[in-house]
Amino acid sequence: MNLQSIRPNEIRARDSAIEDCEPFASTVAISYRSSLFSKQDDVVPLGQPLLDSLDRMGYGGLLLDEGGRVLLLNPTATSILGAEVGAAAAQACKLEWARGAVKKLLRRSRTRFALETEAWVTVAREGKRDLALHAVPVGEASDVQARIVLILIDLSLATQPKPTVLQKLFGLTPAEERLAILIAGGATPAEIAQETGLSIATVRSQLASVFAKTQTTRQPELVALLARVAILP
Repeated sequence: MNLQSIRPNEIRARDSAIEDCEPFASTVAISYRSSLFSKQDDVVPLGQPLLDSLDRMGYGGLLLDEGGRVLLLNPTATSILGAEVGAAAAQACKLEWARGAVKKLLRRSRTRFALETEAWVTVAREGKRDLALHAVPVGEASDVQARIVLILIDLSLATQPKPTVLQKLFGLTPAEERLAILIAGGATPAEIAQETGLSIATVRSQLASVFAKTQTTRQPELVALLARVAILP
């Protein structure tokens, strides 16, 4: 089968960008393509659904090969790495940049971090909560594709569910959806009233309606529920 003939233009352009990025291309292009295509599905990246799920939860996700080269990463990983070490200078070298950014983060960690074993480390940040990194080995030693899932967790961020999910699951109105998302982000009723220009009585009335529709009774219970549904697209 001629894979080039069935790839979308976006994937062909991505391949071309990688090959133009020297000297990284010679080592990553082969590894990247091996992770991008499977025998069962020639156009769906391996591990992409996992990275998409992590992205919806507010977690950065990267797939690495056994040499630590980045095969795929999600938008949250790009955002976190960019905030910590600076954005990629050239989009064509994004995977190489991500590998270097991960190395810089690991050098700032308090403990040694071995990618070949499951491990947690934290990276201290001035004026922010720590950044947590979790490496999860996947596959077997003979697997030439992705070997490690690296998860980046910004402990300063709160996950937020999609408004459409809140409407479909609980029947919230647009005003209640906005309130629930602000509550999920850690805002108090008084802060929400100040931000939205509503009276505290109106905010409390909307919150009572959200409690009833979500079958919760307290804000911590509601926040925990909203965090669980944040993964839904």
